[in-house]
Amino acid sequence: MQSRRTAYGYALRIDPGEEIIASLKAFAAAAGVRSGLLCGLGAVGETDLGFFDRAQRRYVVRTFAGEHEIGSLVGNLSDLEGEPHPHCHIVIAGDDFVAYTGHLFRGVVTVTCEVQVITDPGTFRRVRDAGLGIARLDLSTS
Repeated sequence: MQSRRTAYGYALRIDPGEEIIASLKAFAAAAGVRSGLLCGLGAVGETDLGFFDRAQRRYVVRTFAGEHEIGSLVGNLSDLEGEPHPHCHIVIAGDDFVAYTGHLFRGVVTVTCEVQVITDPGTFRRVRDAGLGIARLDLSTS
């Protein structure tokens, strides 16, 4: 992965064979980013997407094999229990042009993944909500 500082944050290039979430987490840890907006595009191979089943308070995860374009990668960076936490959703499509979307658990880059990160000097914290089964943003703290 390569990164470069911009006027409003960073530009990232995640390279073939690198996993998107792990790369974003490593970048945020190295740069000290705990609050930011993510937007990206590119191409991935094997990808794990999730849909949150509220009744069961867990994600249903599906793996998509093969080559896929990233039509949209959006998300944010926050802090979860002292560690950087990328929360991303993605839209992918294969050679049939059928789009699939969901919470991105894992996506391995095949060609490139270009991500813009708009940063904030503060920290967005996530707190585990046992009732819902997820870690939600707690915007009452700085």
